[in-house]
Amino acid sequence: MSRTRRSPLGVVGALLWVLVTVFASVPAQAASSGGPREGGGGHIMVMPPAPRAHVPSSRAVAAVSPTVSPWADYVHTSSGSPVTCASGNLCTGVWDPVVGKYKVFFLYRCHQYALSHWNGVGQVVNNQVGAAAFFYGQNGQVLDVVLPEPTPFTYDWTPVWSIRNC
Repeated sequence: MSRTRRSPLGVVGALLWVLVTVFASVPAQAASSGGPREGGGGHIMVMPPAPRAHVPSSRAVAAVSPTVSPWADYVHTSSGSPVTCASGNLCTGVWDPVVGKYKVFFLYRCHQYALSHWNGVGQVVNNQVGAAAFFYGQNGQVLDVVLPEPTPFTYDWTPVWSIRNC
């Protein structure tokens, strides 16, 4: 019978490779299961009262849900219901006339987000770490700069055409 002799350096190298593989996969699994909305250090947003229903007219326009591009996570919530904005997010709430609830977007990835069908009053809280958010108008002019702040505030989204969260 022949015995295979293993060098101590090879055994240590194999053990390190296994450990690196195991620990490198843990953050990816955690991120894919929870997403950017999960995590500690959250601020609570409470959406304002629902906007008054508009009087139907002969020029009725089909309701369209607000969106962002590129895509971002979101949840729908009722007026007065709390939503947690986790650390690292710029959270924005806008009225969604299609479902009759507020649509809260969690802008986590660093992008300039184009807004579609954002009208009326909603809420915003910048729970990012050290990153200002910039709100732009139709012609690309800066309308507002929102610094990281733990207190959500009411905001009129009608003039805002895009948001850069970093």
